[in-house]
Amino acid sequence: MKRNVLGAAIVAGGLALSTSVAGFAGNLTPASAKAAVSDCAKTVTLTDPASLSGEARTEATALNAETTAALAEITAEANSNIDEAVAESTDEDGAKDAAALNAQLTEIVADACKAIASLKAEYAGAIAELKAGAAEVKPPDVEKKDVEKKDVEKPETDKGDSDSNRADESGSDRQGND
Repeated sequence: MKRNVLGAAIVAGGLALSTSVAGFAGNLTPASAKAAVSDCAKTVTLTDPASLSGEARTEATALNAETTAALAEITAEANSNIDEAVAESTDEDGAKDAAALNAQLTEIVADACKAIASLKAEYAGAIAELKAGAAEVKPPDVEKKDVEKKDVEKPETDKGDSDSNRADESGSDRQGND
């Protein structure tokens, strides 16, 4: 069921991103293209690691850092591609008309937003695994306590075995004394 919800969230997020990109498709300027990429990046919400415990908290902190770095990389790459497209459009050799530049900017924004949506889905899946793992870790801790209780019982059983061995020895002594 969690996967269905996650899948629905991914589809809804993808639709929202494509709708926001399509909204810019009419008149993209370099500034509006960069703003569109930035808006896509803002849709990623990182989980507060404090809500997790132990190793999951540490892993979530590392995951947040990796995701932040990946977002920065995607955004920087898109901005670089936007600048390059604009520079090519002003070159004498690579002259493009406004429609071709607009189409290229729209494609750059769409690709960046798809990459961000993919990163967002991957992040959500990893956080879900951490939360599920944290929930699964708790029951084994309870079982470990039970195991410790069993370990405490085993020495008592060993003592009982020793007593019965003594009784056997005593019994054999008694039998020999009869």
